Amino acid sequence: MHRPSKVALITGAAKRVGRAIALQLAHEGFDIAFTYLSSQGEAQSLLTEITTQGRRAHAIRADLAQPEIATEEIHRAVTVEFGQLDVLVNNASLYLQADLQSTTSAIIHRLNAIHVESPLLLCQRFEPMLRAARGHVINMVDLLAERPWPQFLPYCASKAALANLTLGLARALAPEVTVNGIAPGVVEWPPDYPQGEREKYLKRVPLGRTGTPQDVASLIKFLVTEGSYITGQILRLDGGRSIT
Repeated sequence: MHRPSKVALITGAAKRVGRAIALQLAHEGFDIAFTYLSSQGEAQSLLTEITTQGRRAHAIRADLAQPEIATEEIHRAVTVEFGQLDVLVNNASLYLQADLQSTTSAIIHRLNAIHVESPLLLCQRFEPMLRAARGHVINMVDLLAERPWPQFLPYCASKAALANLTLGLARALAPEVTVNGIAPGVVEWPPDYPQGEREKYLKRVPLGRTGTPQDVASLIKFLVTEGSYITGQILRLDGGRSIT
């Protein structure tokens, strides 16, 4: 009997790290569902790139700053299009600068909605599918969750909450589902990041270079294909930055 393909859902996958993850999992034989918000052109080109590999792909426009609405839309779309889910990658992220003085309730709520509420509600909605598939959840955390920068105060706090949520979900979804987090250092510079700050950062990285989106994608590939006895871990993908 023909075995159905496995299905992966990646949030925020139209570009950068999420795109690399989607393409890597498609290469591994997964059909891909992914969300995007404003990057419609990049989403369309990703659909084309995945289907060219012979995999099915479905793009879902969803605003994860509105978790309850977005979660229902995403669950409905995946259920109709694929009827199953084997891997959930909570990748969508908002890297928003705000220090103690400039932080507002609106900023806190937006960051928590994207980084904490949406991953939790997606796991809640997809729990039956993930358990049935003996699936995997990967949460994209951040090295700054344990080394916060004061100029990104609510961002760092929301990522720390996601790290804690990862540990709780690993217990809640055991024994059928593994749940892990990846805490990257720099794997792709923001376009406007000053050259001097880049050089200063790299002096603190033992491996002497930044990572790449492909480094993240390769680690996720391992976790969802070979890492079936790894759960409740936050894996630091930072070239050693966390030990200096």
